[in-house]
Formats: sequence, structure tokens, C-alpha cells
Amino acid sequence: MADKKRIKTETNGFTLIELLVVIAIIGLLLSIILPSLRLAKEQGRKIVCKSNLSQVAKAVELYEMQYNYKRFVIRKDASETDDYWMGKLAPFLGDVYYAQQYQEGKKIDILLCPSAPYDRFQADSSGPYANPSGQYGTARTPWSWARSTGRSTIGSIGINGWVGLDYYYETDSMYAPYFFKDWMDISPTVPLFADCVWTIGWPRGNDVPPETLQGSTAAQLPANSDNMRRFCIDRHSRQINIIFRDLHADTVKLEALWTLHWSRGYQVPSPLPRLPNK
Repeated sequence: MADKKRIKTETNGFTLIELLVVIAIIGLLLSIILPSLRLAKEQGRKIVCKSNLSQVAKAVELYEMQYNYKRFVIRKDASETDDYWMGKLAPFLGDVYYAQQYQEGKKIDILLCPSAPYDRFQADSSGPYANPSGQYGTARTPWSWARSTGRSTIGSIGINGWVGLDYYYETDSMYAPYFFKDWMDISPTVPLFADCVWTIGWPRGNDVPPETLQGSTAAQLPANSDNMRRFCIDRHSRQINIIFRDLHADTVKLEALWTLHWSRGYQVPSPLPRLPNK
């Protein structure tokens, strides 16, 4: 009787080889499924990012309608009481809390790309990314805009500075020739907003590419130096999202950034610059 019970138990169990086979099959399935899940998540983040960019650009269009299609005022004077471009769009975004959030320095979802989310921001006033106006971001972390008046927020998209009127650079000889002087004359294919490590950038065709695509301190350059680096970041698998003047959003490869007409009289370089691998 004992022998029969032992035989029955042995025939109902799994051998070591069978267990290893099952584990191997599970591992194989996971290796197939996980990349697909990561790809699906990234695709979802891209869609949300494009949606946010679209809403911001539509707010600019509403601003233009309100002000008879004059140039969008990024910053009208040197006073810190003058709202920066984020604050100027507040009345046109359809969110009654937006203006208050901007005043209080709270999170404003529409300014954020999910691939560089709010919860990745770590304030460091003495770190390499700190600057007098806040803190630069990276490919995967948002920037912080902070002014002494209390107007502040965190975001991860930036405006193409050539499409608006900016008090600080309007008469600067290094900038003046490249500004679009009339909103209605801006070509449909000119970028308005894009994934960025700062609130704004002024890309030029002769800008030197970054040493790394992660948005290191090499990308946090002065206003008049190689500003394409602020947009040339590995945020969406060597691509960034851009919203254009005709309000269409697209995911653009980093190598193609130098082919876009960012400014008035923009010159596409030949040959196009070579980008780093990482």
C-alpha cells in the first residue's frame, strides 16, 4: 500500500526539468511582452505630450485673435511684474485655476511632458543646473521658472523665441534680424513650442550639437549660444515633440531639427551636424 501511495505522489508532481522548462517559457514570454509594454507606455507619453503642446499653441492662437494678430509678447519689459509667456497664456487655456497656479508656483500639467514629469524635479539652488531665473531641466527632468514676485512654475516644454516679441532681445543686433516681425507672415512649418530643457530657446542653423543628448549642463548655454542644444535632447527615443505654426503636432528626429525653419532667414546647414550616440 505504501508503495502505491508513493508512486501516485511521484506521478502527480513536477520534475526539475519540467520546472526549468516552465521558467524558461515564462522568461521568454516576458522578454517578448516587456519591450512591447515599454513601447506602449512611451507611445502614451508621446500622445499626452503632443496634446499638451497643442493646447498651448491653441491658446497662443486665441491670444492672437484677441490682440488682432500682433506678435505674441513673450516678455514686454524688464519688470518682474510682467508675466512671462506662461502667464500671458493663462486667460486663453480654459482652466480657471491656471493663473492662480502660476502665481503660487504650483504644478501646471499642460506645461509638462510625461517623459519629464513633475515628480522628477529636485530643487538644487547651488547645483549645476541652477540659474538666476530658476533651474534648467534635462532630457528626463523638468525645468523650474521662478521669479522674485512669486510667479513660478515647473515645466518641460519651451517656446521658439524667434516667433514672439521679447523686450530683452528685440533690439539686440545678434537677435533682431532673425525675429518674425509679423505673426501672419510666419510659415505654417515654423516650430512654436517643443520639448525643451528651458522655457525658451533661439535655435540657429549654425548651432553646434550637444556633446550628450541627455540635456547636460552643456545644453544650458547663454541665450546667444548654440540654443538648438536646448531642444536636441533624447526625450522620446532620439526624438522630440514639436507643435508648428499651423497647429499640427509632430514627433521629429533630432537629426532633423537643423532642417526646420526656426527663424526668419534661417539657413539649413550643409552638411547636417553629426549627433552623439547617447
